[in-house]
Amino acid sequence: MATGIKQPKIAERLSILNRRQLGVLCRLHFMKTTLADPETRHPFLPGGDKAFDNAWKVLLKKFPNVETRSNSTLNVFCNQKEIFKQTSLLYYNFVDVLEVKDNVLDLLQRISNAGIHLEITLNSDLTYLYLELTANYFAMMYFLTRIPDLKAILMLFNFLFEQANGKPEPNFARMAERFADTPEAFLKRLLEEFKPFTSVLSVALSSLNDFFVRRTVRAQNWRDSLFLNILAEPSKITHTALSDQLACELLSYEVMERWVVFGFLLIGPASGEGDDSFARIRLALRNSYVVVLFRDEVVHVHGLLALFFESVWTGKSSSKRLSDIKEAMSIAYSQAPVAHSDRRAYLRSSLRQLHSVLSDQPGLLGPKAFIVFWGLSYAADEICWLLRHSCNVPPKKNINVDEFADVALPELLYYIEDLRHLVRRYAPVIQRFHIQMLPAYDAPGLEEYLRPSINYLSMDEVEIFNGMLTQLREVEDILTSSAPRHCEFVSLRLDWLRLQAILSAKDSPLPLINCRRLAEHLHSTTFHTRLIDQIEDLIRQVSDLSVYYFYWNKLEEVFNHSLVYPSQLRYSGVFLSMPASFINTCHEMCPRERFLVGKTAGNLTRRFCRKLVDALCAAFFTHLEEICNLAEQLAPQKSVPWLVEERLMKKKSAEENGTMKKNKSGTSGGQSAVNPIIMPGTESLRHNRIDQTSYDKTLFTLSQLCSALTFRKDLHAFEEVFDPRTVLQTELQLRIFEYLRPLVPVISAGPNDKTEVELRRLVRPSDMLRRARALMEVLIDLEDLVRIDVVAVFTSVFEQHAQPSSDVSKNVQTLTTHYTEWYADDFIQQAYVGHFVFSPLLKSFVTMPSPDAPRFRAEEYADLAELRALSELIGPVGIKYLDSRIVDQIGSRVEEVKKLVILNRPLLEELRGAFDDPVKTRKLAAQLQKVDVLLSYLREIGVGLAFLALFREALGDVVKLRAPFLVETAKSIRTRMRRQGRGKLLPPPMFDSDAILDSSGVDSSAERAARLLEVQLLASNLCAAMGLTTDGLDAGLCELLRFNQRASSSLNGGAGSTAPTAEPPLNLQYHIACLFIVFVANALPQLAKVSGCAYQINLAANEGNMHCIAYAVTTLMICMFSVLSPGDLEERSTEFLALASSNLLRLGLESCSSLVSAAEISGAAENSSSRHNNNSTNTNSGNRDSVYLLFDEIVRLSPVLTANLQEACFPYALIRSAYSHLANANSRLQHQHHHGNVRSNIPPMSGHHVDGSSSSQYHP
Repeated sequence: MATGIKQPKIAERLSILNRRQLGVLCRLHFMKTTLADPETRHPFLPGGDKAFDNAWKVLLKKFPNVETRSNSTLNVFCNQKEIFKQTSLLYYNFVDVLEVKDNVLDLLQRISNAGIHLEITLNSDLTYLYLELTANYFAMMYFLTRIPDLKAILMLFNFLFEQANGKPEPNFARMAERFADTPEAFLKRLLEEFKPFTSVLSVALSSLNDFFVRRTVRAQNWRDSLFLNILAEPSKITHTALSDQLACELLSYEVMERWVVFGFLLIGPASGEGDDSFARIRLALRNSYVVVLFRDEVVHVHGLLALFFESVWTGKSSSKRLSDIKEAMSIAYSQAPVAHSDRRAYLRSSLRQLHSVLSDQPGLLGPKAFIVFWGLSYAADEICWLLRHSCNVPPKKNINVDEFADVALPELLYYIEDLRHLVRRYAPVIQRFHIQMLPAYDAPGLEEYLRPSINYLSMDEVEIFNGMLTQLREVEDILTSSAPRHCEFVSLRLDWLRLQAILSAKDSPLPLINCRRLAEHLHSTTFHTRLIDQIEDLIRQVSDLSVYYFYWNKLEEVFNHSLVYPSQLRYSGVFLSMPASFINTCHEMCPRERFLVGKTAGNLTRRFCRKLVDALCAAFFTHLEEICNLAEQLAPQKSVPWLVEERLMKKKSAEENGTMKKNKSGTSGGQSAVNPIIMPGTESLRHNRIDQTSYDKTLFTLSQLCSALTFRKDLHAFEEVFDPRTVLQTELQLRIFEYLRPLVPVISAGPNDKTEVELRRLVRPSDMLRRARALMEVLIDLEDLVRIDVVAVFTSVFEQHAQPSSDVSKNVQTLTTHYTEWYADDFIQQAYVGHFVFSPLLKSFVTMPSPDAPRFRAEEYADLAELRALSELIGPVGIKYLDSRIVDQIGSRVEEVKKLVILNRPLLEELRGAFDDPVKTRKLAAQLQKVDVLLSYLREIGVGLAFLALFREALGDVVKLRAPFLVETAKSIRTRMRRQGRGKLLPPPMFDSDAILDSSGVDSSAERAARLLEVQLLASNLCAAMGLTTDGLDAGLCELLRFNQRASSSLNGGAGSTAPTAEPPLNLQYHIACLFIVFVANALPQLAKVSGCAYQINLAANEGNMHCIAYAVTTLMICMFSVLSPGDLEERSTEFLALASSNLLRLGLESCSSLVSAAEISGAAENSSSRHNNNSTNTNSGNRDSVYLLFDEIVRLSPVLTANLQEACFPYALIRSAYSHLANANSRLQHQHHHGNVRSNIPPMSGHHVDGSSSSQYHP
């Protein structure tokens, strides 16, 4: 474009000086904020370090003069480079103010000398820059009166400068004279400075009348004129919104108010002589009681104008103006809040309609773009008015603060932000529409209006207009060749600004006022170009809410209120995106402020996101509790009251039929009426949707909060990017992890117990699983509202709970830890002492009656169904951890058993060699020590192994259901290992027929068996992890035995150790294992003399868990001989069978069984009078039969013993007789208790359970 016109470049100077003046204002505001904050205030300033107090008194005593020659007090400031550096940063801000002041006054003088006529409807861009320059000039100069320590900064820097250079700072004298004035003197000085510019400024202000009045009309006028209603005329909905003053209509009220008020203070006498000229300022005074000075700095305009009329301008009409000010002040205090509240209510409905229409038909954004920006401008005005007035309520004024509390403010903010997002999203639609409009409408119009005036213009001006026409016509070619974003019209708008300055001068051959239609059309054209290449700048100009950075605590307060009111919940998400606009407050001349603004924006976004997620999580878990309660109503135990209710109904029916007496059923019927049972599902029955239930309210809250959280996908705050859904997903994982805690309220030991002893109890696994499934259902419902990865949440939470400890929360125990500690430390201990009995028939632990029995039933926690539920909760990993804990307990008892074997080692060696000598055998067996302790340890080991077997069976059921293909793969591996182990998952014999020789000719079958054992242990470990049977080869127990073996070998220093209680080396450990089976075989007959171990036929178990010894003996034999001598299990098992059967046969001869005579068993047996010397009590025949069944169970569980081997050593007739005898005994017992309130197979249990209900009994 041509720029050769010889002018003082007023347009360029206005643009540059406005920008620089705004930067100086930003630096002054940042300096004031820094000095007012005790954390950032420099310590050497007054009120800081007390070491400088005396020096400050000397410096400020005779401002601006100071006596430095004879005063040594000021030496405290000398030779301190840091003080000079910090003071210079502050001082040169004031130097910049002085420089900008001189440039502004010079430019205003040039404009006045050029006789430029300024009118907002004629040369709007030029007038806007001029009025903005004067208003910011007043704000900049008045702002100096609010900066603390201004005199101190000036004096200190001048003193240090003079000490360093020998002369005062050149600008100090002017600044000391002008910047230290009182407000009255300041206003007088400004009034004197602006006298030459009064005529230009007064004309510019008078042109604002129409637009300023339109910005202050009541909401009722908007309703009458259908303001912002694009559906008022449906036939014109696609028509383009055209106006001659598009840009002027978007001038905000806050900007025009500053122009009016500050302009009046600059040229008061010229504009205040008549009532008509005062009407504009009167309108501003009635509408507001504070005016924005800069950012969050405001002036109470009534007090400032009163000071102006009292001290500065004391004309003949000053008293009348003072009364007008007081009247306007009372109106502003009483009526303005209500009027603005009504305006906000209308704007909410209008923007809601606008948003609904445009989001459904975004193509209308092209012709209706101006309507959108118009509505945004008015809405932003109302929000800024409410913000600055609610935060600056004058004290001692009769103002109702509640009038500023706008509950629906989040909704208005929501529609502003969403309309802005809509404009950004469909910017190509707007750009394409106006690119088509420029050559079709704006270029022909410009050519038409320019034709009559072309002869009056100079060649340079004609060249500028021709260049503008050419650019407008070439836009159509750009549309077909490149994207709309490549179109730039900055040069066109700058040329028009230059032309406004040229044609508005008094010596212009063609005054712009004579071609008003041309000017108005060019204003419309430049606005259309801004809709192409400056949409973001236009959005920021009309609806920027970055001022909330300075009122962030007010923004947080409104956000907190939005979370309280249900109607505003869905709009609370707008607050998460608002801090992103804070960066708009920054200026390139104040770079230090940018980091602080960005940090505040990031922190506020993070806090809002956290609070919204917290509220959503609270609603989520409230909804979850409701779903869990509904699921709990369908629990199996909840059906018991219905059985009672059915009995009561039958009883009542029988009474009505006359089959029962009335007095026998009256009480029951009354109880039923008083405590009715509510059927599950009745909560869904309703007559209408008006009355909301708590479930409806919770679901509504949850859906609204989810809508708020998904308002924006990404939140950009300075250099940070936030994803609210990621924050929600992370928080949900943490809270769900903490929510899944199986603890129940602790129950005291008894109502009269004053001790601190309390019993621990956990939620039943089935109840916990039901809660977890309800959680999954609620998470799936949540996924429909907010797109989060539910599978990842659920998987992550339960993966953490499957571990012994969690990385998510160090202070919260996992489900695995809770249940492992409870089962391994509490539950199984009760089984060890005999309170719980393992029933192989029921596949469950059963509670036995006892005075000190625990306050929970074993059936509720350790039946197969509960253990399946636990397996689903903690998975194979958790079961593996529980397995290891139980194995550790078993291992400690195995070590104790070894000690007992070592203690009786000489006797056991003799017993093993005296197998064929019954007399010697009885004599040696009577001398064995701590036989009862051995049996106790074996019983506890068996209980632990039975518990593990039950757990593994439950795990196998779950894994087979969840991963059948994986289970089949494990079964295939187990089958292959069994083939190598001759049908069992056990090591084969060491010296078999296919032994091979190594290169040296040495038999390597032992090494081969050892390697095969390793493979089989891996296969066993795999099978155990998936709940498959392992033929008794427990990999965990084998590894524990190996570890103890290695630890003991290193401790004993090899085979040379001869300590009687120390662990022997490898060759002796095998010997100890052999002696162990001898010990057990000779200890089994002692069980017949133990009381309290009666056999329950309906449980297939002995009281006191005596039958679990079979699990212990079998598993220990398999593991010991597999580790110590792979392949030797079969021979040692046969040896045990022979020893045990021999002892048990002698037990039969000694006890005179009524079913089988001694002669039938062994004709050469000893007389039954030969007994152990330490057991004089007669052997109970029932206990003897139980021992027979225990022996049969050992044979049945052994993977190498068979029925044929058993029959060869021990007649199976004895076992059949034992079964028959025990069955008859249980039948007689059942007949005796037929009329009691007990089960047929278990004595009655005391009713002291937690739930207060009696124990349910098992019936075969």
